[in-house]
Amino acid sequence: LERMRSGIDTLEADSDAWEAFRLANQAMVMQRLRSDWLAAGAPSPGPDGVKDQRWRPFQIAFILLCLRGVADRESPDRDMSDLLWFPTGGGKTEAYLGLLAFTILLRRLRNPEHGHGVTVIMRYTLRLLTIQQFERAALLMCCLESIRRSDDRLGHEPVEIGLWVGQAATPND
Repeated sequence: LERMRSGIDTLEADSDAWEAFRLANQAMVMQRLRSDWLAAGAPSPGPDGVKDQRWRPFQIAFILLCLRGVADRESPDRDMSDLLWFPTGGGKTEAYLGLLAFTILLRRLRNPEHGHGVTVIMRYTLRLLTIQQFERAALLMCCLESIRRSDDRLGHEPVEIGLWVGQAATPND
């Protein structure tokens, strides 16, 4: 609870953190709408509106408790590693993708010309899970790139994603 309150305090005190949080939420709504649209067979017209998108309580709690550690280089939270342990289909991916979006956007808001590059490394041990999670992360990166293109504060370098799945699945050259 103390760490979640600290995250809220960070959002109140740090305008870059607040803006990154706001834009991360926008990107997550875009990602969710596009995901639903694709699952429906991508009918015309494309996804629009906001629908009723909400964080599950544990998702927003996770993001808030991690915020200070991401936003403040001096935070003791940087010495911690938080584990999300929840059943399959419970919303873990959205929780960490929301934090990932916040981190990417905060870096770019604080340093638009040098805030790009490798920000996050995700590792999965099951190949099927890797591909599924990559698709979700790639969709979010496309949404973040769309936001970046419309907001000069986020620099001129594109938001990008890469994938390495190992020797048996890639050409390795």
